[in-house]
Amino acid sequence: MPNTYKEIDIMGEQTDNQYLLALAISKRVRKIRSGAPALVDIKNPKRKPIQTAMEEIAEKKILFSLAEDK
Repeated sequence: MPNTYKEIDIMGEQTDNQYLLALAISKRVRKIRSGAPALVDIKNPKRKPIQTAMEEIAEKKILFSLAEDK
């Protein structure tokens, strides 16, 4: 799992808000578990959804931000 730690470092550099990052990951994991297709190549069919979600965010396939006040 050394790649997982690398992905966490990359994602930490993308945002100053780790709470927002955790929410984005958890929402993506729920969608993957509900049947959404992965946006990255999955070489291992037994791969956990959280690993897929983290890789998608690290590769900027999934973007997240705070909603603007209206």
